[in-house]
Formats: sequence, structure tokens, C-alpha cells
Amino acid sequence: MIFNIWHMGSLVATRGGMAREPIHGSHYALNDGLGERWVLMQPPHARLEVLALAPALASHAAAEPAIRARAERMAYIAAPGVGTVRRIERDAAGVRVVADAATGIRLSDFLERLESDGSVLPHAAMLELAGSVIRALAALHRLPNGLAHGAVTPAHIVLAEDGSAGLTDGVFGAALESLEWNRERLWREFHVALPAAASLPRFDQRADVTQLGAVVLAVALRRPLRDHEYPRGAADLVIEATSDLKAPGASAFRMWLQQTLQLHPRSIFASAVEAERAFAEMTSAHGVRRAGAKALSALLEPARMLIA
Repeated sequence: MIFNIWHMGSLVATRGGMAREPIHGSHYALNDGLGERWVLMQPPHARLEVLALAPALASHAAAEPAIRARAERMAYIAAPGVGTVRRIERDAAGVRVVADAATGIRLSDFLERLESDGSVLPHAAMLELAGSVIRALAALHRLPNGLAHGAVTPAHIVLAEDGSAGLTDGVFGAALESLEWNRERLWREFHVALPAAASLPRFDQRADVTQLGAVVLAVALRRPLRDHEYPRGAADLVIEATSDLKAPGASAFRMWLQQTLQLHPRSIFASAVEAERAFAEMTSAHGVRRAGAKALSALLEPARMLIA
């Protein structure tokens, strides 16, 4: 048997007579369709996460090369706030992506806690949380050559203690695109939101913006989006998320969500940088940043046991 290991751009072949031993460590799975995960302690990188790819990706001929190419590209440009992939492995058991384990609270866990225990996320704190996610993606989009994340979901966003957001799992966009599925199936299987298109979806910065819109919509609703709610129910959810807000903030936020979700094709954001600029103008006009940061920090305090 021959399997390949990618590490920071180098490719080597290793021979062995039998499959690898089972992975030992903290086991879990995210609601993202990518596969099963383990967190391992391994010097000198300390905590590593091993993602065993789901069969849909592991068995697709174009997926693994796409993941390797994206991981190598992101390693050399040092993308800010995006987790580092250490290596990619293939053997008889499948394909595994080994990356630095995220430290913080996954936004997906935070949203589930908000819904399950009735915690109140004040409007200012909601906007601060949304702004933190927007700024993280905008930092990635500012890099040269139009780099996109490709899988911006609450499961792939980690909140630090101060409420700042980081992105994980940024090497799968091209692999998901290679599946050539329609956006309804991609949403059901991987929970990635994509804009309407005449042809098969492209996982570019415009797609990232739509995914960002779905994340912020979930934050505004204070709960995860359901499988059946997107894409057909997106317009109604925007109205629901902004119905309790006072004017003029309600109309401005509603318009921002509509532009980000690309509900009106003639009025959209081309990148997260444009979305960030419009969001900053909207929130600065109402002076919510300082109060929002304080309220968000207070809410994250009891949630810090939910370490990703």
C-alpha cells in the first residue's frame, strides 16, 4: 500500500504493509458534513485536529487534489485568522486532514446554547458578534488574488474570549465545488449557503458573501438555520430577524442582509470587504460597538466551557 503525506508543500510516498491503527483522542463531529473529527495532543504543535473526510469527498477523484492545492496556497500566504493545515494523509482507511485544533467557542455551539437555554443576546451584542465574523472574513478577502474561504458556516467560526472571530476549515471550497452539486444539495449536506446561479455554483468570494449573510442571519435570529429554511425561506427569515428592530436601524440592517444574501441580484456585495464597509457605516451611525462588546463578553463568560 502507498499513501501520500502533504506537509507544508512537500510530498513524500511512504510504504507500509497494513492500514493505520485507529485514531485515539477526543472524538466528535460537527454539523457540517465534512466528516468525523478527533483532537489529539502531539508535540510540538500541542493540540491537533484530525478530520476523516466523509465518503462523498474522500471517494471523489477531484476533491483530494483540490484540498491539497488550497492547503498549500493558504500555508504560503499566511491567511490571517484561518487555522493552519499541517498535513493531508491518504491510506486504505480514507483521507484525513490534520490541522491545528481551534481554541475557543464554536459559533454553532453558541447559537445552539442561545436557543436551548433561553439566553438573551441584546441587539448591540448581536451586531458586535456579527461584526466580528464580518471582519474575520474581510481580512481574508483583502489578501491578493481573490482568495475565498468556501465553507463559511457557524461550525467553522470560533470565538475567542474577547469575542473576536477566527475561521477554520478554509481548504474545502474547491473540493466542494468539484462535486458539481446544486446549491440545495450543498446546503443540505454541508450547510454552505450559495447564491442563485444559472449554472453550477462557484465557490468564490461572491459565494463567501452569501455564506456570510446566512451566518449573520442565524446570529440575528439567535438560532441555527434549519435545513428546510434555506434557500427558499431566506427572504422571510430576513423579515423575521429584523421585525422587532426600531427604525431606521431595522431598514438598514434588513437591506444589508438582503444584499449579503444576494436576494436582489442588482444590489449585492462583491466581497466581504464591501460588506464590512457597509456594516461599519450602519453600526457606527447608531453607536453600538462599545455597548455590544461589553454585552457579548458577558454572554461568552459562562459559555467558555464549550471549547472547540
